[in-house]
Amino acid sequence: MLLAATAFAAPALADTLPQAVASAYSNNPQLAAARAQVRQVDEGIVTASSPTRPTVNASGVFSQDLLDNFGDAGRTWQARLTLNQAIYRGGRVRAEVGAAEARVEAARANLAAVEQDVIVQTVAAYADVLRTDEIVRLNENQVRVLEQELRASRDRFEVGDVTRTDVAQSDARLALARSTLENARGLEVVAQQNYEQVVGRPPVALAPLPPLPPLPASAIEARDIATASNPDLIAARFNERAAGQDVSATRRQRGPDIGVQAGAQYTRIEGGPAFFGFSGFNPTIGVQLSVPLFTGGRIASQVRQAQARQSERLELITLTERQVSASAVGNFAQVNAAEAVIQSAKVQVSANALAAEGVRQENQVGSRDILDVLNAQQELLNSRVTLVTAEREKYVRAYQLFAAMGQADVALQGAPVERYDPKLNTARVKGKGWSEFGFDPAPATDRNRNVAPLTGPVVGPQQP
Repeated sequence: MLLAATAFAAPALADTLPQAVASAYSNNPQLAAARAQVRQVDEGIVTASSPTRPTVNASGVFSQDLLDNFGDAGRTWQARLTLNQAIYRGGRVRAEVGAAEARVEAARANLAAVEQDVIVQTVAAYADVLRTDEIVRLNENQVRVLEQELRASRDRFEVGDVTRTDVAQSDARLALARSTLENARGLEVVAQQNYEQVVGRPPVALAPLPPLPPLPASAIEARDIATASNPDLIAARFNERAAGQDVSATRRQRGPDIGVQAGAQYTRIEGGPAFFGFSGFNPTIGVQLSVPLFTGGRIASQVRQAQARQSERLELITLTERQVSASAVGNFAQVNAAEAVIQSAKVQVSANALAAEGVRQENQVGSRDILDVLNAQQELLNSRVTLVTAEREKYVRAYQLFAAMGQADVALQGAPVERYDPKLNTARVKGKGWSEFGFDPAPATDRNRNVAPLTGPVVGPQQP
């Protein structure tokens, strides 16, 4: 009954790639920090829009005259309330808001790029754990086989069937296999730690990798998709647009500033004789006009600086296009190369397995020596490791290709996690534009805003 219950419960403890992706997408700190960064950029729209809204200021003054020339108390009380409303600012506000909106779009694209990167990291970490686990298993099997070979060599040496050289060769090959096994176990620990770093929990009985989503038919198709959809390239284009709006806003500093100011001032002067005492209420209203005529070259310098920044952004678009194109075409080629290695390795595994068995049987009848057996067994192990490594390489390269095309989030399909929508925060902060005290909770106590909620069970505890 206990065995049956254990067997029934075991599948529930197995971890799958969609679950691992969901955990990483939910609470990976790199991704959480990127979400917080987008929220910072969202506030730029509110800041850029604020000059169009009225401002109210209050001030007060108290003074005490230290000379008693007239025998009065010499105290003055003043209080002033001022309201300012900008009417026209030379078109700068519109340009600054346009730049802020473009930066928000760029920040969202950067967030999408981080999402793609974290997904690829998760897939690679998951595949690495599977690969290292399998390589450890293969090397453990190799050690067991060589231990049997060593025992058989010693037994045959006792009866004079083989020489001491044969025994030494078996002993040396076993020592090499044991060291290789320990190295594989070390790499297994490294892979497990990397998985925990990315996903937020240690790997638990990882299920095999699911089939890959459909890949593009050609390198040209992959390149075209990448140049249209890669989030890094989209961010570069929006950053250039924002820089162009900055140039416009800087130019418009030469325009006039027109605003309305209304205020009221209350003054009370306390004096000794009655005719020195005074108190009164003085309301004012007026229109202000300000036009910069000469700034010592400051505005022209700032315009040139903004233009140089836009020029930099234009060059970065070209650079990013080249990088994205190279990544898409290169990863497409690597996927095909890995597939060719897989097919070759499968043939090698089959042939080496047959050869190893044949050499072993020939050794038993004396037509092959021990070294032939050891070499055949090593070649079989090498081909199996090559196959496992090539399968991992193809899967990871495929997701790197998806990331270059802006499609690595295909791994989120069916994953038990909600998609994080940065537009919700943009709408939220725009709604708080008129609120003078609309602060958010302290970040140390409100980290859930950086997390995408999980919608299904995952294996093990989640690290914040």
